[in-house]
Amino acid sequence: MASPALSQASTAFESDPPQVEDDQKAVRKAALQRAKEAATSHDILLFLIALRILNALSIRTFFQPDEYYQSLEPAWEIAFGADSGAWITWEWKNQLRSTIHPAIFAAVYWLSDETSKLLRLGPVTRDELFIAAPKVTQAVIAALGDYYTWKLGERVYGKGNNEAWAVLFLTVTSPWQWFCSTRTLSNCLETTLTVAALHQWPWHWTLDVTRDRIVDENGLRSDQSPDQSPDQSQDQAEELAKCVLHNDDDMRKTRSMAYRLCRCLLLAALACVLRPTNVLIWICLSCFMLWKSSASGRLVKLPWTNRNLWIHITSFVHGPATRRERVFLIGEAAVCGTLVLAISAIADRLYYQQWTFPPFRFLYFNLARSLSVHYGRNDWHYYLSQGYPLLLTTFLPFALLGIYQSLFPQEPPSPQNLSTATIKRQLATISLLIPFALSFISHKEPHS
Repeated sequence: MASPALSQASTAFESDPPQVEDDQKAVRKAALQRAKEAATSHDILLFLIALRILNALSIRTFFQPDEYYQSLEPAWEIAFGADSGAWITWEWKNQLRSTIHPAIFAAVYWLSDETSKLLRLGPVTRDELFIAAPKVTQAVIAALGDYYTWKLGERVYGKGNNEAWAVLFLTVTSPWQWFCSTRTLSNCLETTLTVAALHQWPWHWTLDVTRDRIVDENGLRSDQSPDQSPDQSQDQAEELAKCVLHNDDDMRKTRSMAYRLCRCLLLAALACVLRPTNVLIWICLSCFMLWKSSASGRLVKLPWTNRNLWIHITSFVHGPATRRERVFLIGEAAVCGTLVLAISAIADRLYYQQWTFPPFRFLYFNLARSLSVHYGRNDWHYYLSQGYPLLLTTFLPFALLGIYQSLFPQEPPSPQNLSTATIKRQLATISLLIPFALSFISHKEPHS
Protein backbone atom coordinates (compact mmCIF):
# COMPACT_ATOMS: atom_id res chain seq x y z
CA MET A 1 0.00 0.00 0.00
CA ALA A 2 1.46 3.35 -1.02
CA SER A 3 2.19 5.78 1.71
CA PRO A 4 0.43 9.20 1.77
CA ALA A 5 3.77 10.95 1.28
CA LEU A 6 4.52 8.91 -1.85
CA SER A 7 1.01 9.54 -3.18
CA GLN A 8 1.35 13.28 -2.67
CA ALA A 9 4.78 13.28 -4.32
CA SER A 10 3.41 11.36 -7.31
CA THR A 11 0.50 13.77 -7.65
CA ALA A 12 2.81 16.77 -7.47
CA PHE A 13 5.13 15.24 -10.06
CA GLU A 14 2.34 14.45 -12.53
CA SER A 15 0.58 17.84 -12.32
CA ASP A 16 2.04 20.94 -13.94
CA PRO A 17 2.80 24.07 -11.97
CA PRO A 18 -0.11 26.56 -12.05
CA GLN A 19 1.92 29.11 -14.04
CA VAL A 20 2.83 26.62 -16.78
CA GLU A 21 -0.76 25.41 -16.98
CA ASP A 22 -2.02 28.98 -17.33
CA ASP A 23 0.55 29.66 -20.06
CA GLN A 24 -0.51 26.56 -21.97
CA LYS A 25 -4.15 27.64 -21.75
CA ALA A 26 -3.18 31.06 -23.08
CA VAL A 27 -1.32 29.48 -25.99
CA ARG A 28 -4.28 27.23 -26.82
CA LYS A 29 -6.67 30.18 -26.59
CA ALA A 30 -4.48 32.28 -28.88
CA ALA A 31 -4.25 29.40 -31.37
CA LEU A 32 -8.04 29.04 -31.32
CA GLN A 33 -8.42 32.76 -31.92
CA ARG A 34 -6.09 32.57 -34.92
CA ALA A 35 -8.05 29.60 -36.28
CA LYS A 36 -11.29 31.57 -36.02
CA GLU A 37 -9.71 34.52 -37.81
CA ALA A 38 -8.45 32.21 -40.56
CA ALA A 39 -11.92 30.73 -40.96
CA THR A 40 -13.44 34.20 -41.22
CA SER A 41 -10.88 35.24 -43.82
CA HIS A 42 -11.56 32.06 -45.81
CA ASP A 43 -15.31 32.72 -45.78
CA ILE A 44 -14.81 36.34 -46.85
CA LEU A 45 -12.57 35.29 -49.73
CA LEU A 46 -15.07 32.71 -50.98
CA PHE A 47 -17.85 35.30 -50.78
CA LEU A 48 -15.80 37.80 -52.77
CA ILE A 49 -14.92 35.23 -55.44
CA ALA A 50 -18.59 34.28 -55.85
CA LEU A 51 -19.59 37.95 -55.99
CA ARG A 52 -17.00 38.86 -58.62
CA ILE A 53 -17.83 35.82 -60.77
CA LEU A 54 -21.45 36.98 -60.76
CA ASN A 55 -20.15 40.49 -61.50
CA ALA A 56 -18.01 39.30 -64.43
CA LEU A 57 -20.67 37.13 -66.03
CA SER A 58 -23.33 39.85 -65.73
CA ILE A 59 -21.25 42.58 -67.37
CA ARG A 60 -22.23 42.76 -71.04
CA THR A 61 -20.91 46.22 -71.93
CA PHE A 62 -17.80 47.43 -73.71
CA PHE A 63 -15.48 49.85 -71.95
CA GLN A 64 -12.14 50.20 -73.74
CA PRO A 65 -10.36 48.39 -76.57
CA ASP A 66 -7.48 47.68 -74.17
CA GLU A 67 -9.50 44.99 -72.38
CA TYR A 68 -9.19 42.95 -75.57
CA TYR A 69 -6.13 44.17 -77.44
CA GLN A 70 -3.79 44.29 -74.41
CA SER A 71 -4.69 40.86 -73.09
CA LEU A 72 -7.11 38.53 -74.87
CA GLU A 73 -5.96 38.99 -78.47
CA PRO A 74 -2.24 38.38 -77.80
CA ALA A 75 -3.24 35.60 -75.38
CA TRP A 76 -5.13 33.89 -78.21
CA GLU A 77 -2.05 34.20 -80.43
CA ILE A 78 0.20 32.72 -77.72
CA ALA A 79 -2.17 29.82 -77.14
CA PHE A 80 -3.02 28.92 -80.74
CA GLY A 81 -0.27 30.41 -82.90
CA ALA A 82 0.30 33.36 -85.21
CA ASP A 83 -2.13 31.99 -87.79
CA SER A 84 -5.04 31.74 -85.35
CA GLY A 85 -6.62 35.04 -86.44
CA ALA A 86 -5.69 37.16 -83.41
CA TRP A 87 -5.78 40.93 -83.90
CA ILE A 88 -2.39 42.27 -82.82
CA THR A 89 -2.10 46.05 -82.47
CA TRP A 90 0.88 48.33 -83.05
CA GLU A 91 1.80 48.26 -79.33
CA TRP A 92 2.78 44.62 -79.60
CA LYS A 93 4.53 45.09 -82.92
CA ASN A 94 6.63 47.84 -81.30
CA GLN A 95 7.28 45.73 -78.18
CA LEU A 96 5.67 48.13 -75.70
CA ARG A 97 3.89 45.54 -73.59
CA SER A 98 5.06 42.78 -71.29
CA THR A 99 3.79 39.34 -72.24
CA ILE A 100 3.29 38.25 -68.63
CA HIS A 101 -0.29 39.53 -68.49
CA PRO A 102 -1.57 37.88 -71.71
CA ALA A 103 0.37 34.73 -70.82
CA ILE A 104 -2.05 34.22 -67.92
CA PHE A 105 -5.03 34.21 -70.27
CA ALA A 106 -3.12 32.15 -72.83
CA ALA A 107 -2.88 29.42 -70.20
CA VAL A 108 -6.62 29.82 -69.56
CA TYR A 109 -7.39 29.46 -73.28
CA TRP A 110 -5.16 26.38 -73.55
CA LEU A 111 -6.79 24.73 -70.53
CA SER A 112 -10.23 25.55 -71.91
CA ASP A 113 -9.34 24.02 -75.25
CA GLU A 114 -7.98 20.86 -73.63
CA THR A 115 -11.06 20.61 -71.43
CA SER A 116 -13.39 20.93 -74.41
CA LYS A 117 -11.49 18.17 -76.19
CA LEU A 118 -11.54 15.92 -73.14
CA LEU A 119 -15.28 16.40 -72.60
CA ARG A 120 -16.00 16.40 -76.34
CA LEU A 121 -17.93 19.64 -76.17
CA GLY A 122 -19.77 20.94 -79.20
CA PRO A 123 -18.64 24.07 -81.06
CA VAL A 124 -21.23 26.32 -79.39
CA THR A 125 -20.44 25.11 -75.87
CA ARG A 126 -16.71 25.38 -76.63
CA ASP A 127 -17.12 28.99 -77.71
CA GLU A 128 -19.11 29.79 -74.57
CA LEU A 129 -16.31 28.27 -72.51
CA PHE A 130 -13.74 30.45 -74.29
CA ILE A 131 -15.83 33.52 -73.45
CA ALA A 132 -16.53 32.63 -69.82
CA ALA A 133 -13.08 31.30 -68.78
CA PRO A 134 -11.18 34.64 -69.03
CA LYS A 135 -14.04 36.39 -67.24
CA VAL A 136 -13.94 33.93 -64.35
CA THR A 137 -10.16 34.23 -64.18
CA GLN A 138 -10.34 38.01 -64.01
CA ALA A 139 -13.14 37.71 -61.43
CA VAL A 140 -10.78 35.76 -59.15
CA ILE A 141 -8.11 38.45 -59.64
CA ALA A 142 -10.66 41.15 -58.78
CA ALA A 143 -11.80 39.21 -55.71
CA LEU A 144 -8.22 38.94 -54.51
CA GLY A 145 -7.95 42.72 -54.91
CA ASP A 146 -11.04 43.20 -52.73
CA TYR A 147 -9.75 40.69 -50.20
CA TYR A 148 -6.35 42.34 -49.80
CA THR A 149 -7.96 45.76 -49.65
CA TRP A 150 -9.83 44.49 -46.61
CA LYS A 151 -6.66 42.94 -45.17
CA LEU A 152 -4.84 46.24 -45.72
CA GLY A 153 -7.64 47.90 -43.77
CA GLU A 154 -6.97 45.45 -40.96
CA ARG A 155 -3.28 46.31 -41.08
CA VAL A 156 -4.17 49.98 -40.70
CA TYR A 157 -7.01 49.86 -38.16
CA GLY A 158 -6.65 46.45 -36.52
CA LYS A 159 -8.32 43.08 -36.97
CA GLY A 160 -12.05 43.09 -36.35
CA ASN A 161 -12.14 46.87 -36.19
CA ASN A 162 -15.24 48.59 -37.56
CA GLU A 163 -13.12 50.73 -39.87
CA ALA A 164 -11.63 47.61 -41.49
CA TRP A 165 -15.12 46.22 -42.14
CA ALA A 166 -16.07 49.61 -43.59
CA VAL A 167 -13.16 49.26 -46.03
CA LEU A 168 -14.55 45.90 -47.18
CA PHE A 169 -18.03 47.38 -47.54
CA LEU A 170 -16.76 50.29 -49.65
CA THR A 171 -14.75 48.14 -52.05
CA VAL A 172 -17.64 45.67 -52.51
CA THR A 173 -20.28 48.35 -53.10
CA SER A 174 -18.12 50.61 -55.26
CA PRO A 175 -19.89 51.23 -58.61
CA TRP A 176 -16.54 51.68 -60.35
CA GLN A 177 -15.23 48.39 -59.01
CA TRP A 178 -18.34 46.63 -60.26
CA PHE A 179 -17.97 48.24 -63.67
CA CYS A 180 -14.20 47.94 -64.18
CA SER A 181 -12.48 45.45 -61.86
CA THR A 182 -13.62 42.30 -63.71
CA ARG A 183 -12.45 43.51 -67.12
CA THR A 184 -9.26 42.01 -68.55
CA LEU A 185 -7.25 45.24 -68.36
CA SER A 186 -3.62 45.19 -67.27
CA ASN A 187 -4.51 47.97 -64.82
CA CYS A 188 -6.89 45.63 -62.99
CA LEU A 189 -4.16 43.05 -62.42
CA GLU A 190 -1.77 45.86 -61.48
CA THR A 191 -4.26 47.10 -58.87
CA THR A 192 -4.56 43.66 -57.26
CA LEU A 193 -0.80 43.17 -57.20
CA THR A 194 -0.28 46.63 -55.70
CA VAL A 195 -2.83 46.30 -52.90
CA ALA A 196 -1.54 42.80 -52.05
CA ALA A 197 2.01 44.20 -51.89
CA LEU A 198 0.84 47.11 -49.71
CA HIS A 199 -0.64 44.57 -47.30
CA GLN A 200 2.79 42.91 -47.00
CA TRP A 201 4.74 46.18 -46.79
CA PRO A 202 6.62 46.68 -43.47
CA TRP A 203 4.78 49.83 -42.40
CA HIS A 204 6.16 49.59 -38.86
CA TRP A 205 9.67 50.24 -40.18
CA THR A 206 8.59 53.84 -40.73
CA LEU A 207 8.08 54.21 -36.97
CA ASP A 208 10.80 55.13 -34.53
CA VAL A 209 12.60 52.22 -32.88
CA THR A 210 11.12 51.12 -29.55
CA ARG A 211 12.27 48.48 -27.12
CA ASP A 212 8.98 46.58 -27.09
CA ARG A 213 9.22 45.45 -30.70
CA ILE A 214 9.87 41.79 -31.39
CA VAL A 215 12.94 41.14 -33.52
CA ASP A 216 13.07 38.13 -35.83
CA GLU A 217 16.02 35.90 -36.65
CA ASN A 218 17.29 38.41 -39.22
CA GLY A 219 17.40 41.28 -36.76
CA LEU A 220 14.35 42.94 -38.35
CA ARG A 221 11.52 44.46 -36.37
CA SER A 222 8.29 42.48 -36.53
CA ASP A 223 4.92 44.15 -36.74
CA GLN A 224 3.87 42.24 -33.63
CA SER A 225 4.52 43.55 -30.16
CA PRO A 226 4.01 41.89 -26.78
CA ASP A 227 2.64 45.19 -25.57
CA GLN A 228 -0.96 46.13 -26.10
CA SER A 229 -1.77 47.46 -29.57
CA PRO A 230 -4.78 49.45 -30.77
CA ASP A 231 -6.55 46.35 -32.08
CA GLN A 232 -5.99 44.15 -29.03
CA SER A 233 -7.61 43.93 -25.65
CA GLN A 234 -5.44 43.63 -22.55
CA ASP A 235 -6.07 39.86 -22.38
CA GLN A 236 -5.10 39.38 -26.03
CA ALA A 237 -1.91 41.34 -25.49
CA GLU A 238 -0.98 39.16 -22.51
CA GLU A 239 -1.70 35.99 -24.49
CA LEU A 240 0.46 37.22 -27.34
CA ALA A 241 3.29 37.95 -24.95
CA LYS A 242 3.04 34.44 -23.52
CA CYS A 243 3.06 32.93 -27.01
CA VAL A 244 6.23 34.85 -27.75
CA LEU A 245 7.86 33.69 -24.55
CA HIS A 246 6.97 30.01 -24.80
CA ASN A 247 7.06 29.47 -28.57
CA ASP A 248 9.94 31.73 -29.42
CA ASP A 249 11.36 29.80 -32.38
CA ASP A 250 8.02 29.03 -34.03
CA MET A 251 6.62 32.51 -33.56
CA ARG A 252 9.77 34.17 -34.89
CA LYS A 253 9.72 32.00 -38.01
CA THR A 254 6.04 32.73 -38.52
CA ARG A 255 6.54 36.46 -38.14
CA SER A 256 9.81 36.71 -39.99
CA MET A 257 9.74 39.94 -41.92
CA ALA A 258 12.15 38.55 -44.50
CA TYR A 259 9.50 36.34 -46.11
CA ARG A 260 6.83 39.02 -45.96
CA LEU A 261 9.10 41.65 -47.48
CA CYS A 262 10.17 39.22 -50.21
CA ARG A 263 6.54 38.58 -51.15
CA CYS A 264 5.85 42.30 -51.12
CA LEU A 265 8.75 43.18 -53.40
CA LEU A 266 8.01 40.35 -55.84
CA LEU A 267 4.43 41.56 -56.21
CA ALA A 268 5.55 45.18 -56.51
CA ALA A 269 8.15 44.31 -59.14
CA LEU A 270 5.58 42.39 -61.17
CA ALA A 271 3.19 45.36 -60.99
CA CYS A 272 5.96 47.66 -62.21
CA VAL A 273 6.70 45.35 -65.14
CA LEU A 274 3.03 45.45 -66.13
CA ARG A 275 2.71 49.22 -65.69
CA PRO A 276 6.06 51.04 -65.32
CA THR A 277 4.42 54.10 -63.73
CA ASN A 278 3.63 51.89 -60.71
CA VAL A 279 7.22 52.40 -59.60
CA LEU A 280 6.24 55.89 -58.36
CA ILE A 281 4.26 54.33 -55.51
CA TRP A 282 7.24 52.34 -54.27
CA ILE A 283 9.63 55.23 -54.62
CA CYS A 284 7.39 57.27 -52.31
CA LEU A 285 7.05 54.46 -49.75
CA SER A 286 10.80 53.81 -49.77
CA CYS A 287 11.49 57.50 -49.19
CA PHE A 288 9.19 57.47 -46.15
CA MET A 289 11.21 54.59 -44.75
CA LEU A 290 14.74 55.62 -45.69
CA TRP A 291 14.59 59.35 -45.00
CA LYS A 292 12.76 61.80 -42.83
CA SER A 293 12.84 65.57 -42.58
CA SER A 294 14.49 67.24 -39.63
CA ALA A 295 13.62 70.84 -38.79
CA SER A 296 16.01 73.13 -36.96
CA GLY A 297 16.90 76.77 -36.88
CA ARG A 298 19.00 79.46 -35.38
CA LEU A 299 18.56 83.05 -34.30
CA VAL A 300 20.86 85.41 -36.18
CA LYS A 301 21.42 88.99 -35.17
CA LEU A 302 21.34 91.35 -38.09
CA PRO A 303 24.38 93.64 -38.24
CA TRP A 304 23.87 97.35 -37.68
CA THR A 305 20.38 96.75 -36.33
CA ASN A 306 18.80 95.68 -33.09
CA ARG A 307 16.71 93.03 -34.80
CA ASN A 308 17.10 89.28 -34.86
CA LEU A 309 16.27 86.97 -37.73
CA TRP A 310 15.15 83.39 -37.26
CA ILE A 311 16.49 81.09 -40.00
CA HIS A 312 14.49 77.89 -40.43
CA ILE A 313 16.51 74.93 -41.73
CA THR A 314 14.92 71.73 -43.05
CA SER A 315 17.22 68.82 -43.78
CA PHE A 316 16.77 65.15 -44.62
CA VAL A 317 18.35 62.50 -42.41
CA HIS A 318 18.17 58.74 -42.27
CA GLY A 319 14.63 57.61 -41.66
CA PRO A 320 13.21 55.62 -38.75
CA ALA A 321 14.25 52.31 -40.32
CA THR A 322 17.35 50.83 -38.71
CA ARG A 323 20.55 50.42 -40.68
CA ARG A 324 19.99 46.67 -40.93
CA GLU A 325 16.45 47.23 -42.21
CA ARG A 326 17.64 49.74 -44.82
CA VAL A 327 20.35 47.40 -46.07
CA PHE A 328 17.93 44.47 -46.09
CA LEU A 329 15.30 46.44 -48.01
CA ILE A 330 17.74 47.56 -50.70
CA GLY A 331 19.23 44.07 -51.01
CA GLU A 332 15.87 42.34 -51.25
CA ALA A 333 14.63 44.91 -53.75
CA ALA A 334 17.64 44.24 -55.95
CA VAL A 335 17.22 40.45 -55.77
CA CYS A 336 13.43 40.40 -56.26
CA GLY A 337 13.56 43.04 -58.99
CA THR A 338 16.27 41.14 -60.85
CA LEU A 339 14.33 37.87 -60.58
CA VAL A 340 11.09 39.38 -61.94
CA LEU A 341 12.95 41.19 -64.73
CA ALA A 342 14.70 37.95 -65.71
CA ILE A 343 11.39 36.07 -65.89
CA SER A 344 9.86 38.92 -67.87
CA ALA A 345 12.83 39.06 -70.24
CA ILE A 346 12.60 35.34 -70.95
CA ALA A 347 8.83 35.53 -71.56
CA ASP A 348 9.28 38.52 -73.88
CA ARG A 349 12.12 36.76 -75.70
CA LEU A 350 9.88 33.77 -76.39
CA TYR A 351 7.06 35.96 -77.71
CA TYR A 352 8.93 38.67 -79.61
CA GLN A 353 11.67 36.31 -80.84
CA GLN A 354 14.32 38.81 -79.77
CA TRP A 355 15.68 40.34 -76.59
CA THR A 356 13.76 43.47 -75.65
CA PHE A 357 12.76 45.48 -72.58
CA PRO A 358 9.10 46.59 -72.90
CA PRO A 359 8.98 48.83 -69.76
CA PHE A 360 11.74 51.03 -71.18
CA ARG A 361 10.13 51.14 -74.61
CA PHE A 362 6.77 51.92 -73.03
CA LEU A 363 8.21 54.93 -71.20
CA TYR A 364 10.18 56.02 -74.26
CA PHE A 365 7.16 55.96 -76.58
CA ASN A 366 4.71 57.51 -74.11
CA LEU A 367 6.91 60.06 -72.35
CA ALA A 368 9.88 60.91 -74.54
CA ARG A 369 8.05 60.74 -77.87
CA SER A 370 4.56 61.47 -76.49
CA LEU A 371 2.91 59.09 -78.95
CA SER A 372 0.07 58.53 -76.50
CA VAL A 373 -1.34 61.94 -77.45
CA HIS A 374 -2.72 60.34 -80.61
CA TYR A 375 -5.39 58.91 -78.33
CA GLY A 376 -6.32 62.35 -76.99
CA ARG A 377 -5.10 65.16 -74.77
CA ASN A 378 -6.50 66.01 -71.37
CA ASP A 379 -6.38 69.07 -69.16
CA TRP A 380 -3.79 69.23 -66.41
CA HIS A 381 -6.57 69.00 -63.78
CA TYR A 382 -8.10 65.87 -65.32
CA TYR A 383 -7.43 63.56 -62.37
CA LEU A 384 -8.69 66.17 -59.92
CA SER A 385 -11.81 67.23 -61.83
CA GLN A 386 -12.71 63.93 -63.53
CA GLY A 387 -10.47 61.06 -62.38
CA TYR A 388 -11.29 61.13 -58.67
CA PRO A 389 -15.05 61.76 -59.16
CA LEU A 390 -15.28 58.95 -61.72
CA LEU A 391 -13.44 56.37 -59.64
CA LEU A 392 -14.98 57.29 -56.28
CA THR A 393 -18.48 58.38 -57.42
CA THR A 394 -20.66 58.80 -54.30
CA PHE A 395 -17.72 58.02 -51.99
CA LEU A 396 -15.85 61.16 -53.10
CA PRO A 397 -16.82 63.39 -50.10
CA PHE A 398 -15.74 60.71 -47.64
CA ALA A 399 -12.44 60.17 -49.48
CA LEU A 400 -11.64 63.89 -49.50
CA LEU A 401 -12.47 64.18 -45.81
CA GLY A 402 -10.36 61.12 -45.01
CA ILE A 403 -7.36 62.45 -46.92
CA TYR A 404 -7.63 65.82 -45.18
CA GLN A 405 -7.91 64.30 -41.72
CA SER A 406 -4.99 61.97 -42.41
CA LEU A 407 -2.72 64.80 -43.51
CA PHE A 408 -3.90 67.38 -40.98
CA PRO A 409 -5.07 65.62 -37.80
CA GLN A 410 -6.77 67.81 -35.23
CA GLU A 411 -4.56 66.51 -32.43
CA PRO A 412 -1.31 64.51 -32.24
CA PRO A 413 -1.88 60.74 -32.31
CA SER A 414 -1.52 58.81 -29.08
CA PRO A 415 1.23 56.19 -28.81
CA GLN A 416 -1.41 53.48 -29.29
CA ASN A 417 -2.66 55.06 -32.53
CA LEU A 418 0.71 56.19 -33.90
CA SER A 419 1.00 53.29 -36.36
CA THR A 420 -2.50 53.87 -37.75
CA ALA A 421 -1.90 57.60 -38.13
CA THR A 422 1.45 57.03 -39.86
CA ILE A 423 0.06 54.57 -42.42
CA LYS A 424 -2.94 56.80 -43.15
CA ARG A 425 -0.69 59.82 -43.68
CA GLN A 426 1.56 57.92 -46.08
CA LEU A 427 -1.36 56.50 -48.09
CA ALA A 428 -2.99 59.93 -48.27
CA THR A 429 0.26 61.48 -49.47
CA ILE A 430 0.62 58.85 -52.20
CA SER A 431 -3.01 59.38 -53.24
CA LEU A 432 -2.13 63.00 -54.00
CA LEU A 433 1.45 62.73 -55.27
CA ILE A 434 0.88 60.02 -57.87
CA PRO A 435 -2.00 61.79 -59.68
CA PHE A 436 0.03 65.01 -59.47
CA ALA A 437 3.01 63.35 -61.17
CA LEU A 438 0.84 61.70 -63.82
CA SER A 439 -0.83 65.02 -64.55
CA PHE A 440 2.28 66.12 -66.45
CA ILE A 441 1.50 63.48 -69.10
CA SER A 442 -0.74 64.87 -71.84
CA HIS A 443 -2.74 61.68 -72.36
CA LYS A 444 -4.62 60.53 -69.26
CA GLU A 445 -6.95 57.62 -68.61
CA PRO A 446 -9.47 57.13 -65.79
CA HIS A 447 -8.39 53.53 -65.09
CA SER A 448 -4.68 54.42 -64.71
